[in-house]
Amino acid sequence: MENNTNPTTEQASGARPTFLTVLCILSFIAAGFAIIAYVLVITAIGAISAVASNVENMSGESGQMAAAMSEAMSKTPSVGLTWAYVAIGFVTTLVGLFGVIKMWKMQKIGFFLYTGANVVSIIMTIVYSGFGVGIIISALFIVLYGLNLKHLK
Repeated sequence: MENNTNPTTEQASGARPTFLTVLCILSFIAAGFAIIAYVLVITAIGAISAVASNVENMSGESGQMAAAMSEAMSKTPSVGLTWAYVAIGFVTTLVGLFGVIKMWKMQKIGFFLYTGANVVSIIMTIVYSGFGVGIIISALFIVLYGLNLKHLK
């Protein structure tokens, strides 16, 4: 039997490990879906805001009722929190995607960008909607990327 103590050509040449490649591809897919979802949510919130402002301009009894509903909804603290959650979520998704791109290029800074973005995202998720499965998945990916940290430069 031959004892192979030399590193494989894949590791010696600085090529990306298969496990890291799979993680990055999964992260690219998740980030793509998240970006599409955030764009749709931002569009929907904008459309709802436009409709609400048009309803306020109505006259007569229906206009008074619409204005009262609009006023009641604007006093809800969750409206501002929803915008904050969407804005921060969109930014953290972009920063996380940038981190994954850096890890794809075998750069260690990508891990720290990805981890920071996901920690902020986890905190926002807990603040906005409490504990969920997404938190576990984010934490799992941070750990799995951490296992590949030794391969990054």
